[in-house]
Amino acid sequence: MIDLTGYKLTFDDEFNARSISLTGAGTTWGDTRAQWLGDAFSDVGFGTSSFVDPGSGYDPFSVSQGVLSITAVPDRTPYGVPGAWESGLITTQGHFSQTYGYFEIRADFSNLPGAWEAFWLLPDHPLPDPAGAGHWQELDIVENYGVNDAAIFSGIHTTDPAPNQNWQALLQVASLMPNPAGYHTYGMNWGPNQISFYIDGQLIGTRATPSDMHGPMYLIADLATQSPASGGGVPITAYIDYIRVYSSDPNALAVVHDTVSSPDGYDPGLYGAQEASQTFPPPLGSSTVIGTGPDQLVLKISEDAYLGDALYTVSVDGVQIGGTLTAHASHAAGQDELITVQGDWAQGDHTVLVRFLNDRWDGTPQSDRNLYVDGATYNGVNDAAGAIGNAVGQSFLFTDKSGGTTTPPPTTPSPPPPTGSTTVIGTGPDQLVLKISEDAYLGDALYTVSVDGVQIGGTLTAHASHAAGQDELITVQGDWAQGDHTVLVRFLNDRWDGTPQSDRNLYVDGATYNGVNDAAGAIGNAVGQSFLFTDTSGGTTTPPPTTPSPPTTPSPPPPTGSATVIGTGPDQLVLKISEDAYLGDALYSIAVDGVQIGGTLTAHASHAAGQDELITVQGDWAPGDHTVLVHFLNDRWDGTPQTDRNLYVDQATYNEAVVRGGAIGSAVGQTFIFHDLL
Repeated sequence: MIDLTGYKLTFDDEFNARSISLTGAGTTWGDTRAQWLGDAFSDVGFGTSSFVDPGSGYDPFSVSQGVLSITAVPDRTPYGVPGAWESGLITTQGHFSQTYGYFEIRADFSNLPGAWEAFWLLPDHPLPDPAGAGHWQELDIVENYGVNDAAIFSGIHTTDPAPNQNWQALLQVASLMPNPAGYHTYGMNWGPNQISFYIDGQLIGTRATPSDMHGPMYLIADLATQSPASGGGVPITAYIDYIRVYSSDPNALAVVHDTVSSPDGYDPGLYGAQEASQTFPPPLGSSTVIGTGPDQLVLKISEDAYLGDALYTVSVDGVQIGGTLTAHASHAAGQDELITVQGDWAQGDHTVLVRFLNDRWDGTPQSDRNLYVDGATYNGVNDAAGAIGNAVGQSFLFTDKSGGTTTPPPTTPSPPPPTGSTTVIGTGPDQLVLKISEDAYLGDALYTVSVDGVQIGGTLTAHASHAAGQDELITVQGDWAQGDHTVLVRFLNDRWDGTPQSDRNLYVDGATYNGVNDAAGAIGNAVGQSFLFTDTSGGTTTPPPTTPSPPTTPSPPPPTGSATVIGTGPDQLVLKISEDAYLGDALYSIAVDGVQIGGTLTAHASHAAGQDELITVQGDWAPGDHTVLVHFLNDRWDGTPQTDRNLYVDQATYNEAVVRGGAIGSAVGQTFIFHDLL
């Protein structure tokens, strides 16, 4: 019998009530697939059947006593393919999908000729067929044909060429049931390396997981018909007791197991898996505590998960507290997790920055990863500004009325620096002077300044109004060696709520280096911007050569295909990196499980030209899943495809095995998972 100890129940429909609609909006199931709509009320279907919504005039669905029945009948409406039987399909497309886990249906399939029932999965994001051989991704947990009711077929469809050379042996599992009548469970345990198929909890066969089976897939259950149905001409009905899905991902969100209503009095249970009514770490609404001290800032955090959970950090007054945090609670379901930030803050106002590290949007509301701060309390008092919604980074203020010991309370509030005043950060004889302004909206713009990947000073706050033509001067002091140096002005809390008036922006309006204007230093507004300055005299940061050297040509960037190595250890994660360069190269950092490895990296290889650089990340990671964050530090887009700076991770391998999900494209921050076996 299958053992799901350590798993969580992530999806459950016991069919105690009907929750089906045309598109699935507001319901558990849709009854048409978006890409296969044939008309207003039907999915074109397959075999000799179309799948219709009740709006067609025929309702193929019925829910009674904990059972969903789907009934197919000969053509009786103007909808669907003319002459086809009209039947039913249910799908979670766009509403629920999952990578890996155990998927199970309990059903009583028809033994009438022409019946063709199935429970199967399709990918949220299908991958192209590289060989053009007509293959695709699909996982068939069970297919059953009424003409041979005892035969059960399970299988895999993949674009990998090798297993398709002998599909039946390498991708299909077929079995005969000694007693096919009545209800049976049909399950599949899908893992990163192996896919196992089960009937009535017993293993019937395994197959290797193909390389294109490592992304989220949604559920489909249906009753189709084949040509023998026309001979009988009588309705065909399939009965479904429940559909349940489980996950072994420790970050998976468990659901409540609905009331069991078995039509024959039997239920196999959850095989040792947990449900939401049981205790598992961390329960929704529980509190993760970071920092120490008597003061408590409590944040309500939720997310829209998409291709992984949202990652974020929390800072107060420019000081990060704790490490990288992972969101789990579903915003759409009205859930929240509580993050308790402890400290000892002085009397007065304090700025909180919740920094969303891996924002992602692939063009639709369903393919959008978001992070939300739904509320905040400080020492038990609600903070009205603490419900800040979703953005790359958001900030708000809380006020400490009693005072702490971290900083003595000021005698009078300090006003912002006057326009034209200079804030000095760093030390040394060289001076880089930046002209900074902002569009303030729901608070001021926060930012940091780095030179050659090294942050100078702490988190800075803009005050001067860009619209009014004001500027503040930020003097960055250092002792830089002769040659080119890269400046990164990192806008930490970008926000845009849909109009020019509800848009927080940061501007670098100009830059001078040792009194000389830097033409590239007027870089406008973006999440992070970089430009170069050139030190022509040299400093003492890098020792000069002992003997004069003749002039040489500038060092070229690493050749395409060369390898940069960061970190140490026996394990190797190798990333193929490319960029669209625009007003400078893409800058980025790499972190594994929230720990940054190496410093700030610079991309050189042209994505448009099909080039790549190899970044070898070395470490010694424990067995299990590990999360990689490739954080694009200076994204920029000025309105056209030609004025767009992008960073791409074109492929990843871990210990020489290709990591599916490791080709993540361009975004502010992207994550994927690799699995360590040893």
